Amino acid sequence: MEVKQQMIGSTLLYKYHDPVFNEIGIINYKRNLAILLDKYPVEDIILDVENTKIVDNNGLSAIMFARRYTLAKGCSCVLGMPRPKLLSLLKTAKLTDAFKIIQRKDEYQTYLRTLVEKADKERAAKEAEKARRTEEARRAEEARKAGEARKAEETRKQTSDEAPKEEKIEKPKIENSNGSKKPKRRIVKKKES
Repeated sequence: MEVKQQMIGSTLLYKYHDPVFNEIGIINYKRNLAILLDKYPVEDIILDVENTKIVDNNGLSAIMFARRYTLAKGCSCVLGMPRPKLLSLLKTAKLTDAFKIIQRKDEYQTYLRTLVEKADKERAAKEAEKARRTEEARRAEEARKAGEARKAEETRKQTSDEAPKEEKIEKPKIENSNGSKKPKRRIVKKKES
């Protein structure tokens, strides 16, 4: 059993390349698909069934498993290049309207290319939006820091304006009788004993 899968945007491309879609193959198909549906945010599913031989209604139930999932989400399930036996089973079960069926290889490849281009555009738009939000957050942070710095500066200025200024107190200068500003020396006489 060979299973290949690829996420293209929100679309799961699921390829099952087993020549015989027997009972064991059907179980593995459903199990692997269920694991992928839990792992990824899948909306639409493309079942590439080009190399799969569905031999009975059990095989049909395997692809209906994918259809029930997409139906519950209101999305679509695409069958890519189904073999005539599968188309006959779908017509007999009146399920041809349940799937979008792409029979021709060139249409299928064009459909996949369109999906890839759309997913690339969406990814680029998301990255641009993320970059824009990051830039806005950076600018907001810079503005916040600038506002904080401005407030701190205003508070510092306000505090310095309100603080009482120290006044210099000048000591009175004593003038001598002769008009000089040097203090008079006192001459102390020593007593003789």
